[in-house]
Amino acid sequence: MPIQMRTLIQPSFDYRFISENADELLQNAQARNVKDTQPHLVSKLYKEFCLLTSCADDSRSSLNSISKELGSLATSNKTSPKSVDPALGLDEVGKQKAMENLRDNAKIVKATIQSLEARLGKIESQMRYEAAKIPNTSHPDTPIGDETHARTVYTHGLLHTVSKVPSDGLDIAALSDHDFKDHYELALGLGIIDMEAAAHVAGSRFHYWRGAGALLELALVQYAMTRAAAAGFELHITPDVARSSIVDACGFRPRSSAEEARLHVELAGGDPAADNSSHAPPEPSQIYRVTPVAEAHYGADGAAEDPLCLIGTAEIPLVAMKQQQILDKGLLPMSLAGLSHCFRAEAGSRGRDTRGIYRLHQFTKVELVSLARPESSDKELARLIDFQTQLYKDLGLTFRVLQMPTQELGASAFQKYDIEAWMPGRKAWGEISSASNCTDYQSRRLGIRARLPVLREDDSRYQAPLFVHTLNATAVAVPRLAVALLESFQRPDGCVVVPKVLRPWMMGIDVLTPPQSPLAA
Repeated sequence: MPIQMRTLIQPSFDYRFISENADELLQNAQARNVKDTQPHLVSKLYKEFCLLTSCADDSRSSLNSISKELGSLATSNKTSPKSVDPALGLDEVGKQKAMENLRDNAKIVKATIQSLEARLGKIESQMRYEAAKIPNTSHPDTPIGDETHARTVYTHGLLHTVSKVPSDGLDIAALSDHDFKDHYELALGLGIIDMEAAAHVAGSRFHYWRGAGALLELALVQYAMTRAAAAGFELHITPDVARSSIVDACGFRPRSSAEEARLHVELAGGDPAADNSSHAPPEPSQIYRVTPVAEAHYGADGAAEDPLCLIGTAEIPLVAMKQQQILDKGLLPMSLAGLSHCFRAEAGSRGRDTRGIYRLHQFTKVELVSLARPESSDKELARLIDFQTQLYKDLGLTFRVLQMPTQELGASAFQKYDIEAWMPGRKAWGEISSASNCTDYQSRRLGIRARLPVLREDDSRYQAPLFVHTLNATAVAVPRLAVALLESFQRPDGCVVVPKVLRPWMMGIDVLTPPQSPLAA
């Protein structure tokens, strides 16, 4: 039985929009510090593509005319094989000669069409590759620049000082600005984490939760999933892997810089100089690729062309669930919540925030995704942020909401907000979640559309299916929230008070204590 190869999803880029707005798109890419995008090249390729398409259409029209003439002569030949055709003024010899000339012309036109189609295929591949590197447009209110230009839009709670600590059972009189231990010192004292063993097993930046620490992770997950379900999100436990093409379509580059460079040269016609003159290397990929040990199996199902990758967020499999679908208007907004492990190479972050569990290669996360009508996506983003802030308020955290500047948007986000918690042990703000509106960046690449009414909700007429807007927001990234909770609710004796909203899932543990507790040992 022949092997059924998987067909990769072809994105639906708006090449006319890119061509007409190349200057603005280049300025937007520069504001986002994206150096390997060339909208003007896409514009040039698109114009050439349109011209060659017109030539190919003209050639096909000519071939159809030749076919009709041949058919007419052949029919005439059958009805009056030996007489002079009064319409054409040809005798039998003339007809044969005319048909021979037409066949010769048809061969030439066919060769021309084949040549044009080959050129069109190459141009389309290069055009698609270059268009895929163009980042999403940016919301007009987005600050320009790097993370230092983030705009604080909301702050909740009070910074931890001698007299202002989230009490919840703490004796704040014994605390001072210098008494706050960092999360790792606390976790080691409580015996709830083991990074040394994890380093022997998996390498640096991996961890084991132990005893009450494992319960803390499960409690955070249950807390987030329960709240999400109550808010109307459909719960999922997603795959931890996705195909490379899916990862790419969601805005996470799954290829190494060397692979990107080779692909660029290949699509540029095999000229290595093209890479040096017009192609800047992309940022290092944060994706892990999964390679099966059985090489025969690796090639048998087409995986070599589209290898599996470990996901960096459940956003990827949640959005991709609806790939190549046309959704009914009644399903929007579609609210999804997903639990997964997340894997990040953290390339380029060596030496940054490496103490403890603040920056890991693997962690557990609950992610929220919404598929919305284009005209409703701003409102939907606000709804996601409201959900997040209520989660963190009920945990008792001090946090702030930041509108992130252009260089922090990534490839897919049109608008992005980060939420940072005050971590008194680190004496710094630390990111615990984010929320983004990706507009149609992902839906165009995954073919996710919706049928929407022309005028009113009660109007039976529908316009052509439109690409939905996709949004994502972190509900709980377990390690970051654990850092904030441990540092915020510590007591002078090294114990940590468990927030009340998590206690239903902590098996009766209200306070994390050192290892004399059987659960923590």
